[in-house]
Amino acid sequence: MRYLRIAESMFRRRPILLIFDVTRRCNQRCRMCNIWRERSEDMSLEEIRIKAEMLRDRGMGYVFLQGGEPTLRPDLVEIVDVFSACGIKPTVITNGILLQGTLPEQLAARRCNVAVSLDSMNPDIFKQIRGVDAFAKVTENIREASKIKQRGGNWAVTSTITAVSTLKDIQALESFAAECGFMYAIRPYIHVSGAAGKRDDALAYGDTAPIVEIFAYMRDRARTSNYLASVVYDEHIRYVRREPQPMCDALTRSIVMSPRGDFAPCIEFTGESAPLGEMYSKKDEWIRRCAECNRETPCFYNDAREIGILWRKKLHLALSFPRIIMQMIRYGNFF
Repeated sequence: MRYLRIAESMFRRRPILLIFDVTRRCNQRCRMCNIWRERSEDMSLEEIRIKAEMLRDRGMGYVFLQGGEPTLRPDLVEIVDVFSACGIKPTVITNGILLQGTLPEQLAARRCNVAVSLDSMNPDIFKQIRGVDAFAKVTENIREASKIKQRGGNWAVTSTITAVSTLKDIQALESFAAECGFMYAIRPYIHVSGAAGKRDDALAYGDTAPIVEIFAYMRDRARTSNYLASVVYDEHIRYVRREPQPMCDALTRSIVMSPRGDFAPCIEFTGESAPLGEMYSKKDEWIRRCAECNRETPCFYNDAREIGILWRKKLHLALSFPRIIMQMIRYGNFF
């Protein structure tokens, strides 16, 4: 039933992915983010339940529970349960500082996907990027979570590639993730309007050749273990090279919900969030604005790009379907 709902939404060009900023509170002070600077008005669990049921009825299939830092909410597990009960697959995106105690076991028991952000295996670079001295804590929590024997869902370490990233460091992160039984993925550093991604000159790309080298390495590695990811990495390379980008998924494949329950097409427009009905009453205007944004200041937030990338490649992927299925069986997948 869930997959039929998702398929219907895809063909009717309705969002299947909800990006839910559970809270804008955060226990890091990342130089590349503005979200932690904002005041957060968080919904109650019952308010979230009402929203989840409404979104289920509109064909939603997946939710990214992010922030801020979602683990700052003591009811995070209950929020996971709310979306799971509605048939909306949850992924918790966390900085890992509070991924401790019984929380990892509770998420694992619920077959919840978990993505832990870790940008360097160098504690000094970690602190430079994330603004807190928490490298030891995050890596310790990942190692402890790796000991869970029945870990449902797919768990990953993810890194944002900045100007201070090196291929050697990325290879060390990849090895660390593999040692802990986690998948590993990277994404580009984004700074556009500053709504979420803040420009920092020390982190912004100058010479893009070393950055392209990192993404090419990950693409080539993924072709043998996660072909779907390799397709996305190809698009990352085009973005880093500043090549024109196809239209993003905003409002047609994905949508953002603020901590207080308002909606926006993507995180670049969260300052103009509104009730869902009001936003859809102006859908044509929003589509025009999103197209203009994509043309003039294209971003590459993965949660607003990946579905569209794979959808446009669907015939090509169909030809690779046996390989993709075998890789998913052997290595797991994060989709």
